[in-house]
Amino acid sequence: MIWKDEKNRFKIAGRWLAWSGVLTSVGVGGWLTYFLVINQPPEPIAVRLLTVERGNVETTINESGTVELREQRILKSPKEGAVERVMVKPGYRVKPGQVLLTLRYPERKIALADQQLQIQQEELNLARNRDKIIEAQERLSAEEHQLQRLNPLVKQGAIALEQAQSQEDAVRVAKAALRDAQSETRTSALKIQSLRLQSQLIQQQLQDNIVTAPMNGVVLGVNVQDGDGVEVRTNLLTLGDPRKILVKLQLSTLNAAQVRVSQFAHVTAIGPNPQTFTGRVQSLYPQALTADAQKQEGGGQNPSDQPTVPATVRLDTPTRTLLPGSRVNVEIILQQRQNVVVLNTEAIQRSEAQPFVWIRDTKNQAQKRTINLGLEGLLNVEVTSGLRAGEQIILPPVESQLKPGMPVKITDK
Repeated sequence: MIWKDEKNRFKIAGRWLAWSGVLTSVGVGGWLTYFLVINQPPEPIAVRLLTVERGNVETTINESGTVELREQRILKSPKEGAVERVMVKPGYRVKPGQVLLTLRYPERKIALADQQLQIQQEELNLARNRDKIIEAQERLSAEEHQLQRLNPLVKQGAIALEQAQSQEDAVRVAKAALRDAQSETRTSALKIQSLRLQSQLIQQQLQDNIVTAPMNGVVLGVNVQDGDGVEVRTNLLTLGDPRKILVKLQLSTLNAAQVRVSQFAHVTAIGPNPQTFTGRVQSLYPQALTADAQKQEGGGQNPSDQPTVPATVRLDTPTRTLLPGSRVNVEIILQQRQNVVVLNTEAIQRSEAQPFVWIRDTKNQAQKRTINLGLEGLLNVEVTSGLRAGEQIILPPVESQLKPGMPVKITDK
């Protein structure tokens, strides 16, 4: 019995040892598994690389403008009348002095005919007065001759003194008649001269019916047609010099404070397949104008009630494609850096006191590198120190947050 009890106790002890070993093995295995999981290196984060390059950085402002031609002007009717004949069409090239259209002024022709009639009447009066002078001279000569004949007879007592005195009165009357005829002749001559001057003035005014080109240019628009009645200062035609193209724009007061004459500008047509042309700011109005003031100055339309500053950009070369009156986008370059180290703004990190970028070290781990920035444009920024052209930096993925020492792997996606 004793032997059986000892044997049972031994079996129980063996079972306890066996279970203890199993439990120990499980515990050790779990600990090892936990250790390996915790200390397993993190999975590399997929990132894209960006090569640092040299380029240009610009700060700009954008406004819309209207295309005009240099010396663009509107020819107006000098007086009320009617269009007789239009001799040009939009797009015609013209030279100085070329006839563009003719006008009719019936009242001037009537006035000229009336003047001619008055001149003829005064010429007849002048001829009659000259005849009167001749007649008065002949009569005076006859009366003087008679007086000379009577004077000796009075001295001889052959005739009475009263008869000689009566002849002297006749001489005086003849002289007065001659003076009157001469005065009337001078008056007629002066009146004819005045009428002729008035006639010349009317003839000069009639020359206004011929509208000629004041310069080399292109006909941009014709506002009238044959037979149209026109009032004083009615718009007839619009001319412009196509060799020099201007863009008129209205700057906000905030933008105008940053703009200077001679600054570079890019002018882009609005529409499909737009072309871009270069130019410079030619003029800047010295003060802001309200919409009403701009209309009084002859400026462009201001769609808002806010005061704006009129400005003009002149293109460097003729475009032959931009049409006068068309709307364009104007980008004025305020500052520019050329051939400098540049980065896309998305690659620059600004979460700390000094901007930095992520780079990949020799162990394929992400590391920070601080940089100094210069001129900042809309899409790119000048890097003044911290990077060289040709180096590669990491573009941080949107879905993951990089930390120093994190492993990375390069992807093209």
